[in-house]
Amino acid sequence: MGRVAGYRNFCNKLWNAARYVLINVEGHDTGVQGGEISLSVADRWIISQLQRTEAAVAEAIDSYRLDQAAHAIYEFVWNEYCDWYLELSKPILTQSQDAAALRGTRRTLVGVLEAILRLAHPLMPFITEEIWQRVAPLAGVAGKTIMLQPYPQKDESKIDADAEAQIHWLQDVLLGIRRIRGEMNISPGKPLPVLLQNGSAEDSD
Repeated sequence: MGRVAGYRNFCNKLWNAARYVLINVEGHDTGVQGGEISLSVADRWIISQLQRTEAAVAEAIDSYRLDQAAHAIYEFVWNEYCDWYLELSKPILTQSQDAAALRGTRRTLVGVLEAILRLAHPLMPFITEEIWQRVAPLAGVAGKTIMLQPYPQKDESKIDADAEAQIHWLQDVLLGIRRIRGEMNISPGKPLPVLLQNGSAEDSD
């Protein structure tokens, strides 16, 4: 029953992520009609991680390990797309004045979500169909149903080791700060000055 409750929570997480994307994308330019696109490091990272997830899911399905396929989708959606990428998208969406950057982040938000829905559809068909009907037109995808869409396949050219390394560095720093907060019993909401010592010039950048 704990596993059932966990996947119910996953459905809620996916639904809320879709709501966030729709609020920030509907009625805005996602680059589907053209226009300059500029991808942030976070955009390139999540697109790269999507390719790795698609490869892992394909390998699991080929091995008849639907449990591993479900786990790969779960980890990507919960830990990478929702917990990290959606948060990293907020400064661009709320603060940037660069039309190309806004276009790039909105296109990435909706494009990756549309791919997630196709990945998860065989395992959780009803909620993915419901969300896809709203998301697909925004991603420039035509069709009456998600059931007739091609299953996502890894695109090697979209794997970006540099973006992955930069975001991994950022995650390490933020997780380190959270660990210090926890050890010193400092409220997560309390603003703190951050001092980084013994870093390289690359760290400073």
